[in-house]
Amino acid sequence: MNFYKVKLMVVVFSLTTANVATAGNSRTYVANDDSIESKICVAAATGSKLNLNSKVKDLSTTKLMSTKYQIVANNLNCNGINIVHFAEMVGNIQIANKLKSYRIENVEIRDIAAIYNGNVAISDSY
Repeated sequence: MNFYKVKLMVVVFSLTTANVATAGNSRTYVANDDSIESKICVAAATGSKLNLNSKVKDLSTTKLMSTKYQIVANNLNCNGINIVHFAEMVGNIQIANKLKSYRIENVEIRDIAAIYNGNVAISDSY
């Protein structure tokens, strides 16, 4: 058998096996309506960064993409779950990490004097 035919058969077999392996794990996500929010959720589940970017671009009238991403990352829920957690849950880690960078984290300020209060002895030795 010719070397190139064997190589071609190995490549075709490998591609077929990879397609069969991924076909069992693939899910289909469909938007319930035609809203931009639903389209962003579908893009977060199935799309690439470029696909998500094209959907987020249509979100609001502001020209700053970082503001649009902040709105999405902090306010949009997909199936009742924040979009960052939704993307993580469905396995689109690349999108989840991108959106996570726009999350505004809650900051807790504690009065350390109230937490760590002890007794201090003052002496007058000079």
